[in-house]
Amino acid sequence: MIPRRLILSSIALLLVGCVSSPPEPTPNVSLLKARCVEWHASGGYNTAFARAAEPGRTALERYLRGDTPQNFAIVFDIDETLLSNWTYLRDQQFAITPASFAEWTRAERAIPLQATRDIYARAQAYSIPIFLVTGRSEGLRADTLRDLEEAGYWGWAKLFMKPVGYTDPSIIPFKSGVRKALTEHGYDIILNIGDQDS
Repeated sequence: MIPRRLILSSIALLLVGCVSSPPEPTPNVSLLKARCVEWHASGGYNTAFARAAEPGRTALERYLRGDTPQNFAIVFDIDETLLSNWTYLRDQQFAITPASFAEWTRAERAIPLQATRDIYARAQAYSIPIFLVTGRSEGLRADTLRDLEEAGYWGWAKLFMKPVGYTDPSIIPFKSGVRKALTEHGYDIILNIGDQDS
């Protein structure tokens, strides 16, 4: 049996160690932004993106080995998944606002991200229904359709956009609700690809 005094001494030492440890330094946001810009310019971003997309490509290939069931479906996010808005993010110094993003979407052209574009094309070649679920506002539908078409994304089954009047601070309930509705309609979502947990 461990003596009570030793237990109390050990707890006291742990507490002293926690108190005397220096706090984590707060990162300098300007330096982090500069590092992101350098990382992107070096090609590191594209390399990391391709690596992150690889499990999705591998999983899709496993599903394509046999007959493709009619109920298979794939869900893609749009921004920073199918399309890159890097120029906007960099020019805004990563300070995203609905107004500035809407202005960017109407005036500029997002570019396709090759790794996910390849997955998209592969699924499309097998006639797997593709659903797009985005946090973009419904008011940006025409501009989004133009962006998708110009980037070579066509033939998808349906585009779900954040409804007008959506007030939840998180996009998760909307996106989760869409996926739930798809499964309730009989789809088996074999891939759900996006850049965030939502």
